[in-house]
Amino acid sequence: MTVPELSIVVPVRNGMPYLPDAIGSALAELPPDGELVVRDNCSTDGTAAWLAAVDDPRLRVITGTDDLTAGQNWTAVAKEASGTFVKLLCADDFVTPGGVARQLAAARETGATMVASRRRVVDGDDRVVMTSHGLGGLIGIHEGRRALAHSVSSGTNAFGEPSAVLMRRDALLAALPFTSEFPYLTDLDLYARVLAQGTFVGLASVDAGFRISATSWSSAVGNAQLREFRSWVEARIVDGGLTLTRTQRAKAGVMIPAKFVARRIVNEFSSRAAARRAAARS
Repeated sequence: MTVPELSIVVPVRNGMPYLPDAIGSALAELPPDGELVVRDNCSTDGTAAWLAAVDDPRLRVITGTDDLTAGQNWTAVAKEASGTFVKLLCADDFVTPGGVARQLAAARETGATMVASRRRVVDGDDRVVMTSHGLGGLIGIHEGRRALAHSVSSGTNAFGEPSAVLMRRDALLAALPFTSEFPYLTDLDLYARVLAQGTFVGLASVDAGFRISATSWSSAVGNAQLREFRSWVEARIVDGGLTLTRTQRAKAGVMIPAKFVARRIVNEFSSRAAARRAAARS
């Protein structure tokens, strides 16, 4: 059996109406010998019927019979990947034209464990909130642990959502499962374990899109997430997964709350704008 170079995996639970855009973008960028694996976690909104109607031999749909948590569903679908490289894609996000090919080329050329690109941020009506976001100070090749320390000291997950990231399958499998201890940071926590295994490459190109919507796993921003980020940093320093200099720790203490305030403002603005547009259409 030939091993595909790339697997794109999508965990979904009630993914409509954005799932068709996510799947369409993935299939458009997937190599002819690639695979797209979707695991449906007991959807009740027509997701299963829509997936059954997609006619593409590269698509494999797994219908879950147990109602899993989000992290468990991510872990289950990631384990189904057989490609040399794996991209995880949220059901309401998307990849942009040429982005997958650019990330694959970077991974091949550098041998990096993880590659990430900047992403476009859109709202639930596909209006652009940010044209290019993420990876501040992380463009180019970096030692993995240093890239993680830089991200944390900047006060945020600078690598972005899974749609913006490509990982080597062997490193991903070694890093699983997605944690339930820190649910809002489950992607960053996984990246930390992947980055500990090698190098990181950051691309300046915008190769993915993140959608701020009511269905986004990470759309809500509140004090609970802020406390969780601080707790995660301290836990990873204690267990050795994260090493920060004194200067980086001081910077993180300032930047973490500042970045959360900024995200809250963006989300609030987007929510109010969406409400106004909905009211105008009614």
